[in-house]
Amino acid sequence: VVIQQIALDNTDELERMSRFCIDAFYGDGDEDRKDDSLLSRKWKEIRLGAMQKAQLLDISLSTVDNRCIFVAKDVTTADNSHEIIGCCEVIEEKLDILMAARTQPMSSSTTARSSSERERRKTARPRPIIENLCVKGEYRRSGVGMALLHACEEAVHQLWVGQDQIFAQVLEDNHRAYGLFVDRCGYQFLFEDPTCTEVVLDDTLFAKEVVVTKRMLRKFL
Repeated sequence: VVIQQIALDNTDELERMSRFCIDAFYGDGDEDRKDDSLLSRKWKEIRLGAMQKAQLLDISLSTVDNRCIFVAKDVTTADNSHEIIGCCEVIEEKLDILMAARTQPMSSSTTARSSSERERRKTARPRPIIENLCVKGEYRRSGVGMALLHACEEAVHQLWVGQDQIFAQVLEDNHRAYGLFVDRCGYQFLFEDPTCTEVVLDDTLFAKEVVVTKRMLRKFL
Protein backbone atom coordinates (compact mmCIF):
# COMPACT_ATOMS: atom_id res chain seq x y z
CA VAL A 1 0.00 0.00 0.00
CA VAL A 2 1.29 3.44 -0.93
CA ILE A 3 -0.01 6.91 -0.01
CA GLN A 4 -0.08 9.48 -2.80
CA GLN A 5 -1.04 13.14 -2.89
CA ILE A 6 -3.31 14.09 -5.78
CA ALA A 7 -2.56 17.30 -7.64
CA LEU A 8 -5.64 19.51 -7.67
CA ASP A 9 -5.40 19.84 -11.46
CA ASN A 10 -5.18 16.07 -12.06
CA THR A 11 -8.73 15.53 -13.31
CA ASP A 12 -8.46 11.77 -13.87
CA GLU A 13 -7.14 11.01 -10.39
CA LEU A 14 -9.62 13.39 -8.75
CA GLU A 15 -12.48 11.59 -10.51
CA ARG A 16 -11.18 8.22 -9.30
CA MET A 17 -10.89 9.55 -5.76
CA SER A 18 -14.35 11.09 -5.84
CA ARG A 19 -15.96 7.88 -7.11
CA PHE A 20 -14.34 5.95 -4.29
CA CYS A 21 -15.22 8.54 -1.64
CA ILE A 22 -18.88 8.95 -2.59
CA ASP A 23 -19.41 5.20 -2.90
CA ALA A 24 -17.71 4.62 0.47
CA PHE A 25 -19.98 7.09 2.26
CA TYR A 26 -23.24 6.56 0.39
CA GLY A 27 -23.03 3.31 -1.57
CA ASP A 28 -24.26 -0.08 -0.41
CA GLY A 29 -22.51 -3.41 -0.32
CA ASP A 30 -22.99 -5.81 -3.20
CA GLU A 31 -25.34 -8.01 -1.18
CA ASP A 32 -27.63 -5.08 -0.42
CA ARG A 33 -27.73 -4.06 -4.07
CA LYS A 34 -28.93 -7.51 -5.13
CA ASP A 35 -32.13 -6.98 -3.13
CA ASP A 36 -32.91 -3.64 -4.84
CA SER A 37 -35.02 -3.37 -7.95
CA LEU A 38 -33.39 -2.32 -11.21
CA LEU A 39 -35.17 1.04 -11.02
CA SER A 40 -34.04 1.60 -7.44
CA ARG A 41 -30.42 0.82 -8.30
CA LYS A 42 -30.51 3.13 -11.32
CA TRP A 43 -32.02 5.97 -9.29
CA LYS A 44 -29.28 5.60 -6.69
CA GLU A 45 -26.58 5.56 -9.36
CA ILE A 46 -27.94 8.87 -10.68
CA ARG A 47 -27.88 10.44 -7.23
CA LEU A 48 -24.37 9.18 -6.47
CA GLY A 49 -23.16 10.49 -9.83
CA ALA A 50 -24.62 13.90 -9.08
CA MET A 51 -22.95 13.98 -5.66
CA GLN A 52 -19.64 13.06 -7.25
CA LYS A 53 -19.95 15.94 -9.72
CA ALA A 54 -20.81 18.29 -6.85
CA GLN A 55 -17.70 17.20 -4.94
CA LEU A 56 -15.46 17.72 -7.99
CA LEU A 57 -17.02 21.14 -8.60
CA ASP A 58 -16.36 22.08 -4.98
CA ILE A 59 -12.70 21.15 -5.39
CA SER A 60 -12.31 23.03 -8.68
CA LEU A 61 -13.99 26.19 -7.36
CA SER A 62 -12.37 26.12 -3.93
CA THR A 63 -10.86 29.44 -2.85
CA VAL A 64 -9.03 28.16 0.25
CA ASP A 65 -5.29 28.73 0.31
CA ASN A 66 -4.43 25.26 1.54
CA ARG A 67 -5.93 21.92 0.54
CA CYS A 68 -4.23 18.54 0.22
CA ILE A 69 -5.93 15.35 -0.96
CA PHE A 70 -4.40 11.94 -0.36
CA VAL A 71 -5.28 8.45 -1.57
CA ALA A 72 -4.09 5.02 -0.48
CA LYS A 73 -3.49 2.54 -3.29
CA ASP A 74 -2.95 -1.20 -3.35
CA VAL A 75 0.02 -1.68 -5.66
CA THR A 76 0.00 -5.48 -5.39
CA THR A 77 -3.04 -6.10 -7.62
CA ALA A 78 -2.39 -8.57 -10.42
CA ASP A 79 -3.69 -6.27 -13.16
CA ASN A 80 -1.42 -3.39 -11.99
CA SER A 81 -4.47 -1.13 -11.66
CA HIS A 82 -3.31 0.36 -8.34
CA GLU A 83 -6.80 0.31 -6.88
CA ILE A 84 -7.75 3.15 -4.54
CA ILE A 85 -8.49 1.66 -1.12
CA GLY A 86 -8.67 4.81 1.00
CA CYS A 87 -8.69 8.60 0.86
CA CYS A 88 -8.82 11.73 2.97
CA GLU A 89 -8.04 15.41 2.73
CA VAL A 90 -6.86 18.21 4.95
CA ILE A 91 -8.31 21.62 4.21
CA GLU A 92 -8.17 25.05 5.75
CA GLU A 93 -11.46 26.07 7.36
CA LYS A 94 -12.49 28.76 9.80
CA LEU A 95 -12.96 27.20 13.23
CA ASP A 96 -13.44 28.72 16.65
CA ILE A 97 -12.62 26.11 19.25
CA LEU A 98 -12.66 28.52 22.19
CA MET A 99 -16.18 29.88 21.68
CA ALA A 100 -17.55 26.39 21.08
CA ALA A 101 -15.95 25.06 24.25
CA ARG A 102 -17.32 27.95 26.32
CA THR A 103 -20.86 27.39 25.08
CA GLN A 104 -21.07 23.72 26.10
CA PRO A 105 -23.59 22.37 26.88
CA MET A 106 -25.68 24.04 24.19
CA SER A 107 -29.41 24.44 23.92
CA SER A 108 -31.14 22.07 21.56
CA SER A 109 -33.40 24.78 20.13
CA THR A 110 -32.88 25.85 16.52
CA THR A 111 -32.71 29.52 17.52
CA ALA A 112 -30.03 28.91 20.12
CA ARG A 113 -27.97 26.79 17.72
CA SER A 114 -28.16 29.43 14.98
CA SER A 115 -27.20 32.21 17.38
CA SER A 116 -24.26 30.26 18.73
CA GLU A 117 -23.05 29.40 15.23
CA ARG A 118 -23.16 33.09 14.19
CA GLU A 119 -21.11 34.08 17.23
CA ARG A 120 -18.53 31.42 16.57
CA ARG A 121 -18.11 32.47 12.95
CA LYS A 122 -17.29 36.01 14.06
CA THR A 123 -14.20 34.90 15.98
CA ALA A 124 -13.19 31.86 13.94
CA ARG A 125 -9.77 31.70 12.33
CA PRO A 126 -8.34 29.42 9.63
CA ARG A 127 -7.24 26.03 10.94
CA PRO A 128 -6.37 22.76 9.18
CA ILE A 129 -9.06 20.09 9.53
CA ILE A 130 -9.16 16.53 8.22
CA GLU A 131 -12.21 15.56 6.17
CA ASN A 132 -13.58 12.65 4.13
CA LEU A 133 -11.44 9.93 5.69
CA CYS A 134 -12.59 6.55 4.42
CA VAL A 135 -10.99 3.13 3.91
CA LYS A 136 -12.30 0.16 1.92
CA GLY A 137 -13.83 -2.44 4.21
CA GLU A 138 -11.32 -5.28 3.82
CA TYR A 139 -8.38 -2.93 4.43
CA ARG A 140 -9.64 -1.46 7.70
CA ARG A 141 -7.58 -2.03 10.84
CA SER A 142 -4.52 -2.68 8.69
CA GLY A 143 -2.83 0.70 9.15
CA VAL A 144 -4.21 2.39 6.02
CA GLY A 145 -6.25 4.94 7.97
CA MET A 146 -3.29 5.79 10.20
CA ALA A 147 -1.06 6.26 7.15
CA LEU A 148 -3.56 8.65 5.58
CA LEU A 149 -3.81 10.67 8.79
CA HIS A 150 -0.02 10.81 9.03
CA ALA A 151 0.15 12.17 5.47
CA CYS A 152 -2.28 14.95 6.41
CA GLU A 153 -0.29 15.78 9.53
CA GLU A 154 2.97 15.93 7.56
CA ALA A 155 1.35 18.22 4.99
CA VAL A 156 0.27 20.65 7.70
CA HIS A 157 3.69 20.49 9.37
CA GLN A 158 5.50 21.27 6.10
CA LEU A 159 3.10 23.54 4.23
CA TRP A 160 0.95 25.41 6.78
CA VAL A 161 3.18 28.19 8.08
CA GLY A 162 2.60 28.87 11.77
CA GLN A 163 0.19 25.96 12.34
CA ASP A 164 1.12 23.52 15.10
CA GLN A 165 -2.31 21.89 15.48
CA ILE A 166 -4.59 19.79 13.30
CA PHE A 167 -8.29 19.13 13.83
CA ALA A 168 -10.91 16.58 12.89
CA GLN A 169 -14.63 16.03 13.41
CA VAL A 170 -16.34 12.65 13.76
CA LEU A 171 -20.00 11.80 14.19
CA GLU A 172 -20.89 11.18 17.82
CA ASP A 173 -21.88 7.56 17.09
CA ASN A 174 -18.90 6.75 14.84
CA HIS A 175 -16.97 4.85 17.48
CA ARG A 176 -14.57 3.23 14.99
CA ALA A 177 -13.36 6.59 13.66
CA TYR A 178 -13.19 8.05 17.17
CA GLY A 179 -11.01 5.12 18.28
CA LEU A 180 -8.69 5.60 15.32
CA PHE A 181 -8.15 9.29 16.01
CA VAL A 182 -8.03 9.24 19.82
CA ASP A 183 -6.81 5.81 20.85
CA ARG A 184 -4.40 5.08 18.01
CA CYS A 185 -3.30 8.46 16.63
CA GLY A 186 -3.13 10.69 19.71
CA TYR A 187 -5.95 13.15 19.06
CA GLN A 188 -7.71 14.76 22.01
CA PHE A 189 -11.44 15.31 22.46
CA LEU A 190 -12.37 19.00 22.72
CA PHE A 191 -16.17 19.24 22.66
CA GLU A 192 -19.35 18.05 20.96
CA ASP A 193 -20.83 20.36 18.33
CA PRO A 194 -24.59 19.89 17.75
CA THR A 195 -24.67 22.52 14.97
CA CYS A 196 -22.94 20.43 12.30
CA THR A 197 -24.63 19.33 9.09
CA GLU A 198 -24.16 16.48 6.66
CA VAL A 199 -25.73 15.46 3.38
CA VAL A 200 -27.74 12.22 3.32
CA LEU A 201 -29.51 10.46 0.47
CA ASP A 202 -33.29 10.84 0.44
CA ASP A 203 -35.66 8.77 -1.70
CA THR A 204 -38.02 11.67 -2.36
CA LEU A 205 -35.75 14.73 -2.19
CA PHE A 206 -32.69 13.34 -4.02
CA ALA A 207 -30.47 14.35 -1.10
CA LYS A 208 -30.91 16.56 1.91
CA GLU A 209 -28.89 18.28 4.58
CA VAL A 210 -29.53 17.24 8.17
CA VAL A 211 -28.27 18.61 11.49
CA VAL A 212 -25.98 16.22 13.37
CA THR A 213 -23.70 16.23 16.40
CA LYS A 214 -20.00 15.77 15.82
CA ARG A 215 -17.05 15.52 18.17
CA MET A 216 -14.27 18.03 17.62
CA LEU A 217 -10.79 16.56 18.02
CA ARG A 218 -7.34 18.14 18.08
CA LYS A 219 -3.72 17.04 17.89
CA PHE A 220 -0.59 19.11 18.52
CA LEU A 221 2.05 18.52 15.87
